[in-house]
Amino acid sequence: MSMSTSQAAAELGVSARQVRRAAANGRIVASKAGAAHSFSQRQIQALERTAHRGRDWSIATQNAALDLLATGATAELSSTERSRLKQRLRSIEVSALAGQILRGRVSLRRAANDEIKQNFGAQLTPELGLSARGGLAVLVAENVTRQARNLRLGLDDSGDIAAVEGTEAHRRVLEALALYAYGDARENSAAAAWLTSAQKAV
Repeated sequence: MSMSTSQAAAELGVSARQVRRAAANGRIVASKAGAAHSFSQRQIQALERTAHRGRDWSIATQNAALDLLATGATAELSSTERSRLKQRLRSIEVSALAGQILRGRVSLRRAANDEIKQNFGAQLTPELGLSARGGLAVLVAENVTRQARNLRLGLDDSGDIAAVEGTEAHRRVLEALALYAYGDARENSAAAAWLTSAQKAV
């Protein structure tokens, strides 16, 4: 089901201008026909779940945050910047964390059939206590557009595969962030708990 800009704005409780701005800066994907935008329910849900205020993080800060959440260490920043980022990661809300890191990294895709989709079940699924069948699938790759094209995953704003740009070292964190933002209620809740635990461990 697609929504117009005004419907999306009403759903989110913001102005139509804010929705158009979110589409323009990559926080939400919109289909465009002429001057009109349309948004999928899944995209609106993700925007709602990843709302945050303040300046967007740089790529270096995003990568450092991913390093810290995945391994507890990073070489991306100076020691002072690293110390500040660790404090920030321990206190930031999961919604803001997801919004900062996923911005511009995710496209929704759809496989030709369920058998193909099963190849992209999140590796984190068993750890989260979720079923491997159904729900949101996640593909993490360094060149996710090329990988998705090779696997014949079509772009679909309401698709059930989140294709996330990222490295193998950050896979589990990116899967959790994608499940939090784009997954169903159970996936969202389980991923939020996992991410909160990872934040505390930084």
